[in-house]
Amino acid sequence: MKYIRIGGAMTATFALSLVTAPAVLAQTEAQKALAGAEIRFLQPSMPQFAALGKFIPEFEEKYGIKVIVDEVPFDQYRQKSLVEMQQGTGTYDFYAVDVMWLAEYAAAGFLDPLMPYVKNPDLTEEGYDIDDFLPRVISGTGVYNDTLYTIPLGAGPVGTTFRADVAEQAGFKLPERFSPEFNTQYMFDAAKKVNNPESGMIGFANIPGRWFWGVTYLPYLYAFQTPETVGNEYLDKDWKVTINNQNTIDSIDYFVSLKEFMPADSANWGIGEATAVYQQGGAFGVWNYQDFIKGFFEDPATQAAVAGKNVHLHTPSGPHGVIDPWFGAWSFGMSKDSKNKAATWTFIQWITSKEIQERATEFGAGPSRHSTYKSETLAKFQPWWLPVYDFMLKDTNPDERVRIPEWAEISDIMGEEGNRVWIGEIDSATAAANMETRMTAAMKKGGYYIPGRTDLPPQNWRDLTYYDRLPSQWK
Repeated sequence: MKYIRIGGAMTATFALSLVTAPAVLAQTEAQKALAGAEIRFLQPSMPQFAALGKFIPEFEEKYGIKVIVDEVPFDQYRQKSLVEMQQGTGTYDFYAVDVMWLAEYAAAGFLDPLMPYVKNPDLTEEGYDIDDFLPRVISGTGVYNDTLYTIPLGAGPVGTTFRADVAEQAGFKLPERFSPEFNTQYMFDAAKKVNNPESGMIGFANIPGRWFWGVTYLPYLYAFQTPETVGNEYLDKDWKVTINNQNTIDSIDYFVSLKEFMPADSANWGIGEATAVYQQGGAFGVWNYQDFIKGFFEDPATQAAVAGKNVHLHTPSGPHGVIDPWFGAWSFGMSKDSKNKAATWTFIQWITSKEIQERATEFGAGPSRHSTYKSETLAKFQPWWLPVYDFMLKDTNPDERVRIPEWAEISDIMGEEGNRVWIGEIDSATAAANMETRMTAAMKKGGYYIPGRTDLPPQNWRDLTYYDRLPSQWK
């Protein structure tokens, strides 16, 4: 992959020679009329987008539609996308949408509903099969207010990756994924056992930077719940903020206890810093996201120090036996201001089709379809996905990061207060109290406490059957 600069942004172009298998879907007459169109896409710099980008030249050759991709770092992506959407210029025809920002984008009217395109036979090729997507994956990724706004390019849990060979040298074997043996105490003890910074091996490369707590700390907030408090991690049934409690305090204390294994200058480590240390063979364990495993840990061409030596687990269960139900995903959403909507949908339906999704898993893209999970291609090139299929069908919680427009602010509050604990400025009890005060203000500003209000959104995390309907049944 190489990069060129267009209009001040970094644009990715991809070599066609990497992917040469012919497409098999039949092009419609309406799609043939789109030849010569040009569409622009804004995406973060992430491995799964790089994997799908390898197929863009094939799409351009088949349809005659030019695709221009502007790429920005993850920590700049939300601000960049919001500015572009708010300006309403239509500079970008479609955007990458993180599941945690869907409510914010959709509630503001920035995205076009996609089901009319899905059900348009002039623009959606025969065999696209929207019901081949896992129900919770497509609804959890793209549905807001019963309406489908985005199509997933992959979806999975977060977890932890460890060096199996290092554990073996230390005299123990890591457990299987989802094993009850793998709990927070086990993880801490294992990291402590192999921690030896003098020899270049830290026990766990944590990610305490303030912008990342809504991703990297959150699994521990959930793990430290009791069975009775599951569902009330942030809010009760009346929308009152509930985060100031002993479970939260204990989860922060555990997350910060991993500082024991980190260098002194790690307070601002993000995903990039922690992953780089692990990739270079300098850490026993690190956070992972399922869609990143191939690109970050298992590519022999770029991760020679660790590829093939890893065990990929879930995040540990907590002291009361609760396991994090994490749902993470990126998806394609069409700008309401796009001037090339037919061409844009033609690309989205092609790049998320059965054939392209399966082929892309060879290069690191993740599955979101039943057929992809069951494919020989996935089993051959990314076998670590197979154990999470049932989890994504039955156990994952698409509403874990509550699907309200205020989520981004809630996430930022957790990061700011949590990072203050990491650097020793406040203790965990103060952080939990501050979180509750600031989150309550955000919810009040959002109108959740107006007396007599009757149109508050449903709390779908309390009844996950909401997310289990067939994908074709959404608006």
